[in-house]
Amino acid sequence: MAWATISFRSESLNMPVEAEVLIPQPGYKSLIQEDGYKVIILLHGANNDRSEWLLKSQIFDMVKELPVLVFMPSGKNSFYVNTWNGYNYMDYISKEIPQFITTHFRVSDKKEDWLIAGESMGGYGAVVNGLNHTDTFGNIAEFSGALGIADAAEHLTMIRMENVFGPGLKLFEDGRLNPFRLVEQVKEEDRPRIFMCCGSEDRLLEVNQRFYEAIKDSYDVTVKWGKGAHEYQYWNERLKDMFVWFCEDDMKNGFFMGRDGNDFC
Repeated sequence: MAWATISFRSESLNMPVEAEVLIPQPGYKSLIQEDGYKVIILLHGANNDRSEWLLKSQIFDMVKELPVLVFMPSGKNSFYVNTWNGYNYMDYISKEIPQFITTHFRVSDKKEDWLIAGESMGGYGAVVNGLNHTDTFGNIAEFSGALGIADAAEHLTMIRMENVFGPGLKLFEDGRLNPFRLVEQVKEEDRPRIFMCCGSEDRLLEVNQRFYEAIKDSYDVTVKWGKGAHEYQYWNERLKDMFVWFCEDDMKNGFFMGRDGNDFC
């Protein structure tokens, strides 16, 4: 698995951007896929950046022998939406980045091989980007997603939420950025698979449980609860579950997760 930091100019944001990318390398078995690699766009949480998953999780060891490309962009504190104050992060995440990936890497063009995922703020971003762009993403994974923006505003007082969602959270209340309304708007034939998790000691458990209740009868959803707080000690365990869920066919074909597919500290 190669690790690269990539810099380019984003037309959506009108500024230079950087991303961390994990890229399969031929070696174990043959990490050359005729149909191209699967893709994960992995989003960080509030007050963090593109390095968060690499520094705090064990994703490098987990993915290094899987035919999967992982693209980790920085989203500032944008919640990964086109913000009220004019930064088009949803366009960047769901349009520009997929175009960049398909132009520069040999990846699958099947939406069932594309996953958008994230934790906390990134979990919210994964859900709203995935549900608004079902032509690109066939899979969504959210780790303790901040799915209720009014609740998030109470806890994330350092973020000027009116700059993101407008006065009175107008953009969120209008519906396109409200996960609970979005799930009802997606046509049945376009609905992505969803993986979700949240720990029993997490302040976001209640909103995640409500979201699960809202989708369990109409979406192909896999949920993992369990003991844990809003932290990587919990998310690392669920990250393994996510890879098994997303890469099940690859593992059946002889690829495996990490050194032995099971043991992580």
